Amino acid sequence: MAAIQILTGSVGGRALQCAEAAAAILRHTGHQVWVNGAPEPAELLRNPEEILLVCTSTTGQGELPPALYPLYFALDDGALDLSGRGFGVIALGDSGYQHFAQGGLMLEDALYRAGARRLGEIFMMDARRVDNQPVAAARWALAWSEQLQAA
Repeated sequence: MAAIQILTGSVGGRALQCAEAAAAILRHTGHQVWVNGAPEPAELLRNPEEILLVCTSTTGQGELPPALYPLYFALDDGALDLSGRGFGVIALGDSGYQHFAQGGLMLEDALYRAGARRLGEIFMMDARRVDNQPVAAARWALAWSEQLQAA
């Protein structure tokens, strides 16, 4: 089973709830999971075998939650080499806004530029269509876990 670090960015707490729900399912399927609510760039380098899972909301006009900016800037300016590292993304948003789920997409792009490779499909969770977001995140995490085991 894999070691997984969930990088969480939340303003109102919903992304953190989704991260905790996903973590519970991932632990239940045998993975070692750490939910990191304020990820620092150096924490991505602590275990090169660790898979990264981004679970973030989008705020303002398509921006990341403030706690994720140090990580984003370190990824964006090439300070972190994550060559070959696997990652997944749960991007929360509201399709009623122009920049739907942009926070997750920003981190996905930055992780690609740092050399990481996405595992599975990004989960773009629309608050207008999903009533129970933590349950939806847990369901996605179960399917994602199956993909991890198959890889």
